Amino acid sequence: MNVRKIAYRVLRKLERDKRFPTEETKSALSQMEKRERAFFKELVWGTMRKQIYIDWLLNKYLKNPEIPPAIRIVLRIGVYQILFMDSVPDYAAVSETVKLVENIRFRNLVNAILKRISKDGFKDPQEMHIKYSHPKWIYEELLKWEKNVAEVVMRDHMKALPTVLRVNTLKISREKLVENLRKKGIESRPTVHSPFGIVVRYNGDLSEMFAVKEGLSIAQGESSQIVTILLNPKPGTKILDMASGMGGKTTHIAEYTKDNAEILAVDDSAEKIDILKENAKRLGIKSIKTLTADSRILSDIVKEKFDYILLDAPCTSLGTARKNPDVILTTKPDDPKKMRTIQRALLEQARKLLKENGRMIYSICTFTKDESTNLIREFLNANKDMKIADIRENLKAMGINHIWDGFGALMLPNGDVLTEFYISALEKK
Repeated sequence: MNVRKIAYRVLRKLERDKRFPTEETKSALSQMEKRERAFFKELVWGTMRKQIYIDWLLNKYLKNPEIPPAIRIVLRIGVYQILFMDSVPDYAAVSETVKLVENIRFRNLVNAILKRISKDGFKDPQEMHIKYSHPKWIYEELLKWEKNVAEVVMRDHMKALPTVLRVNTLKISREKLVENLRKKGIESRPTVHSPFGIVVRYNGDLSEMFAVKEGLSIAQGESSQIVTILLNPKPGTKILDMASGMGGKTTHIAEYTKDNAEILAVDDSAEKIDILKENAKRLGIKSIKTLTADSRILSDIVKEKFDYILLDAPCTSLGTARKNPDVILTTKPDDPKKMRTIQRALLEQARKLLKENGRMIYSICTFTKDESTNLIREFLNANKDMKIADIRENLKAMGINHIWDGFGALMLPNGDVLTEFYISALEKK
């Protein structure tokens, strides 16, 4: 199997369609052996992480940067192997990459440039956003928080994110699951901040791992686990998850309340709702009811009110860059404002559906000011019956580094598996 060629096709499709070809990639991975899978993932995800830096470097060697996209992608793959993959000898990186060039006219160009870069090595750019391979506008967004935050976050984005599971406490304790994983020869360790998380070293199909297959756990990042802890829902209450997706946080709420609450999960995707139901069944959860609907008009459909509401809103998802580096390449500067319109509509619905003295969490896996500080400030100014609940002490108790803006907290990466999340807790007077 020519793994480099498959990697080229995936990256070519991303370049052309401006979205990552998830299903095609899953299909390719399923046909690879363990070693091939590891090489493929490093090459594809690594090339995406370093793309802006690699393009900056290539433009120094190209007399005419306006080369066909297919040739630029081949060059990116070659440069990544030369500069960032110690397991690949430079001569092999050059020769194998040249073979990917279908247009014979460009083979000499690719060969010459890769050989020169192999000889010259890494060049250190003066611009920080290029050094850490981010668009300038994202760097400028991060500077709106604190000066040192930009480098901390961008540097963290350059590392692959390990797999994190959330223990299903309805079936097993974290300590017992770590022990069971060890017995199966799977390396694992508890997460630093969430009492429910386990970091695992696993390169196979996660859905086939016994810990997932038997409903003892589900894949969920540590930052996402913190959201339910801050919502802190109680058993015997009514809880609404307004944008449930495939149910990562919904099922956590059910486990957190010991499967003894009335939980309504809503999403506008019937496919995601079906997956949520499958996940709940595998985890042995019975307290979740589902509804396929547009939550921007939810109060017209649902007439009851809720003690707790989770609004894990659709967003630009820039905080997921360690897992999904394509988000850095495909998100546009005007996307945060577009998302803010949707988020504001969802917040208004959440307010209508929240009981007096009820608690809601607004969370997003991104860090733009339009989707966080500016949005919540605008929402509070328009709704005097809503107030901010201060979550700083809660985050401090969990040892989470964060920035408080008066409206919510931006959780910062910890160099391990915690990623950026903005969380605002609100209560209805």
